[in-house]
Amino acid sequence: MLDRMGANITLDRIFDEMYDLIAEASRIPLTDKILIEESDLAGILDDLKEAIPKEVKNASQVLDEQQNIVTKAREEADAIIEQAKAEAERIVTVAKGEAERTMRQEEIVKQAEAFAEDAKATAMRNKESVEGEANAYSERVKTDSLQYADDMLGYLSKSLSTALQAINDNRTSINEERKNLGATLPVAAPAQEAPEAEAPVEAQ
Repeated sequence: MLDRMGANITLDRIFDEMYDLIAEASRIPLTDKILIEESDLAGILDDLKEAIPKEVKNASQVLDEQQNIVTKAREEADAIIEQAKAEAERIVTVAKGEAERTMRQEEIVKQAEAFAEDAKATAMRNKESVEGEANAYSERVKTDSLQYADDMLGYLSKSLSTALQAINDNRTSINEERKNLGATLPVAAPAQEAPEAEAPVEAQ
């Protein structure tokens, strides 16, 4: 849980830096465009690229932990069944011995066997109940984890789309400014050629 919270804090910090970068960027006069230093944006994207795999890894760890919980619950259910079986066998053994001493072996054995079967049936019902609850809990955890991963990826996709749109808008604005500057520069007049010298007239 601490790792997951730490990843969220890291991602929040990265996006805060991105929004601060946009807010503090220089604006192009007479437009709604801004200029962002490529190195600053690249640094934020590098941090984001490093943080996303950590978040995905944390989600996988959560799934592994929940799977361990389900496995442990099933093991405990199996242990309960084994304990119930052992107790039932002990009761049957004690009952048989008591039946031999009281000359009512057959009736006592039947009662003990019926009790043992009832104990086994109760243990099986408990096992099914525990496994059902464990499976339902596992499915809820998987659904919640997948929903969280989808929400996080949607959030990242939206934020990255906004950043990329701002970059493309800046490039378009810069190219338009460059074209406008090129159109306003004065055009140099072509150089005039010097007149050719007339050939000298020979004396008659």
